[in-house]
Amino acid sequence: MNVALWIIQIIVAALFLTSGSLKLVLPKDNLIKVFEWIEDFTEPKLRLIGAFEVLGGLGLFLPGVYSTLEILIPIAAIGLTIIMVLASFLHYRRDEKSNLIVNIVILLLLLLIAGGRLFFVR
Repeated sequence: MNVALWIIQIIVAALFLTSGSLKLVLPKDNLIKVFEWIEDFTEPKLRLIGAFEVLGGLGLFLPGVYSTLEILIPIAAIGLTIIMVLASFLHYRRDEKSNLIVNIVILLLLLLIAGGRLFFVR
């Protein structure tokens, strides 16, 4: 179970690190071409979302790599779960079904990470 959780953590962390760094670095005009929902947010809010995604992505694997404060892994997963719940509401409101399905899958993977690290594998 530990190996499976690590594989899921690395994949989800890579996803959030990539997505978050794009929101931190690229201008809003460039992001709108890739993500239509970006138009609903101001640039400072996008930077904040990107920062939370990058921090959460780092929190999914760095504590485990360095074997310190491993409780941060499920905390990061729970924080990213909150982001995904909010993203799911956004995509539901915008009637973006494909994005909604992706968000729900990522949300379930984050819940698996949080539950697995809190209750089964330490």
